[in-house]
Amino acid sequence: MVDREFTEVELRRMLEVATAYRDDPLIEGRFVVETRHRGADWEVVVEPDEGDHWLVVVTAYPL
Repeated sequence: MVDREFTEVELRRMLEVATAYRDDPLIEGRFVVETRHRGADWEVVVEPDEGDHWLVVVTAYPL
């Protein structure tokens, strides 16, 4: 988050305004969330942790 200059609150907002998601083509069980942040398209890679009922954010990056 520090490298890409966004906060946890901004990341939560990105997930709230997501427009679509798809399976990650590289790793089974992960998903790519399409969203917007600061007027630009972004992708957030997430992985569900079904045991703890969490959604783990792996990375987020602008397109």
